[in-house]
Amino acid sequence: MNFRRLAGQLLSSYLLIWAPGTFAVELMSALPSMGMRGTRAWLELAVHGLVAVFCAMAGRMIRIAAPAALAAAAIAVGVRAAVSLQSVFWTTLPRDIAPGAQLPAAILVCVNGAFWLFVIRRLNRQ
Repeated sequence: MNFRRLAGQLLSSYLLIWAPGTFAVELMSALPSMGMRGTRAWLELAVHGLVAVFCAMAGRMIRIAAPAALAAAAIAVGVRAAVSLQSVFWTTLPRDIAPGAQLPAAILVCVNGAFWLFVIRRLNRQ
């Protein structure tokens, strides 16, 4: 299996399975207490849901080899990283980040996003 095929499959799986899966976990943990969290929490959850849908769409575009797949994937990775950073530093939803672990978590989010953007760039060149 060559690099292009393997990297495309991994990127597609990340966008099509991992991103919506983490949103599903977030949704299930937030739903029991949404009545107490207010409008901001509903708005935040809706934005996270839209990002998950966009990521899934980009992952599917890679699977069917759509012409704009890599551009959509780059946007999806960037938006997903932005939403993840937002969740690390400011959220009205339940989160399980220990006090003092915000900086390491933010660094991991940035490294993850940079890795996938690097993969997309390599795929774009080939």
